[in-house]
Amino acid sequence: MPRVSRAAAAARGYEICVVGSGPAGLAAALALAEAGRRVLLVEAGAAEPAPPPGATLPEAAVHAPAEETHCRALGGTSWMWGGRLMAFSARDFARDGWPLPHADYARWLAPAARFLGGPPDGPPPPPPDAPEIDLDSVEMLATDAPLSAQHAARIAAPGGPDLLTGATVVGLTWQEGPEGRPRCTGLRVAGQGAEPPVEIAAGATVLAAGGIETARLMLAERARRPDLLGHLAALGRHYSGHLTGSIAGLRLAPGVDGGAFGWRPEPQGGFRRRVMRGAPRAPGAQSRPAEAGIFFWLRNRPAADAGHGSGVLSAKHLLARLRGREVRGELTVHAAGAPLPGAAASPARAHLRNLLYDGPFALRMAPGLIRARRNPQRRHLDALVPNRARLYRLCYHAEMRPRPGNRIELAGPVRPDRLPALQIRYAYDEEDIDMVLRAHDRLALCLAPGDLGLYRPEARGAAAAALIRAQASDGYHQTCCFRMGRDAGDSVTDAAGRPHGLDGLYLTGSGLFPGPGAVPPTLSIVALALRLAAELADAAIPAPGRAALDGVS
Repeated sequence: MPRVSRAAAAARGYEICVVGSGPAGLAAALALAEAGRRVLLVEAGAAEPAPPPGATLPEAAVHAPAEETHCRALGGTSWMWGGRLMAFSARDFARDGWPLPHADYARWLAPAARFLGGPPDGPPPPPPDAPEIDLDSVEMLATDAPLSAQHAARIAAPGGPDLLTGATVVGLTWQEGPEGRPRCTGLRVAGQGAEPPVEIAAGATVLAAGGIETARLMLAERARRPDLLGHLAALGRHYSGHLTGSIAGLRLAPGVDGGAFGWRPEPQGGFRRRVMRGAPRAPGAQSRPAEAGIFFWLRNRPAADAGHGSGVLSAKHLLARLRGREVRGELTVHAAGAPLPGAAASPARAHLRNLLYDGPFALRMAPGLIRARRNPQRRHLDALVPNRARLYRLCYHAEMRPRPGNRIELAGPVRPDRLPALQIRYAYDEEDIDMVLRAHDRLALCLAPGDLGLYRPEARGAAAAALIRAQASDGYHQTCCFRMGRDAGDSVTDAAGRPHGLDGLYLTGSGLFPGPGAVPPTLSIVALALRLAAELADAAIPAPGRAALDGVS
């Protein structure tokens, strides 16, 4: 992958320009170049991560700031990614009205998992006949390295795409296509100095800069050219994410393999663990309420709470107290800063009792826990520590419902050669909270026979709802803000990621999702990017030409 300057890229022109080198952009650019296309990959950052432009956040308590959610660098937000891999189900697709068959998406899951450094077969989507609460579902975990490092050899290969770094795309160029439709013909690219932007011609342009930054560029273009993009009313709207937290525990039944709920290495790379997954459900007859997609996993109870019965966790807590520190990675407070249930420290004598009674068991477990903590595939593996009480925190990851009022919007004037400021409106409503509560009720009902374990709520009713709301925060997953659909009435693109009514332009990323689903988005982001790359590799793409840079008059 030769590095090029802005001037050299402008002089060459490309069949395809890809904007953004995160999971979606890097996957698409490498696949297209290896298919023989002449590709330019444009990245605003450099080799190491740098903060992106910010945004005004009226609801800052529930939306993380930009410097925590994404970054500018070769490899993009894979520098900050937690590595979690799960797939959308056919029920997700049916409920949210995806405009492509689930099977068309599912065929790209294994290639996406391999690209991300996960197990080569990838996490399977739930089968169509899976129960509404599947107590034996699977989550996988990828290796711990930015994609720019994992794919360094492919990036450096002579047949790779040209790479332009330190360059910000501030606009697009347009002309009238042969069928009278507006056609994107390339990019306007600014450098890091005061030089004016250059225009780089492209037969096709793929925007893969993440949900917020792709929306920023598209909103700027709509403001500059309402005659071309004014019909895309859904752009920036329906911005969605997830609710994460814990309001309950699970005491595993005797004989249940608790180790299966912790990360176990896969022979060919990556990890897997057992999770419990709740299927989404649309509202039904007799006022049956909608049900959120959700999944649950087990996590250690706070080391400070001696009720876990673990000599290992008590030893960690006592050592941390002696050093005047908290246990690393401990989940003890929610987003607002108040303690979570079970986070209060127990007296030292209770921890010493755990060391006495659980000491022999802890010594037997210690070698395996040390190996897990030092596994070269992950720097900080969240190891599940066995304990005598067999009691764990039950954590959840649930979808919120897309609403037009949650949106990314312009926050100031749009200039010709600069990206605009943004405001992000993002809030949870009572239905989001109620759906998480109902999902816990569904899980408790499934667990009632006691074969797997005993469900132990930390709070009930209004107290549980308040705890869910206090922990609810996102901004990392950036879904649905240029979502795909069948027309411009409530969507931005078609099933291929092509904005309605426009040619030569494609969007890819989690912003395409019609609904956020319950699962972490990165596996699906890459699956859709690889699907798009396969389509473009075989497509008839106009050759870029200087005439294409005149724009629409």
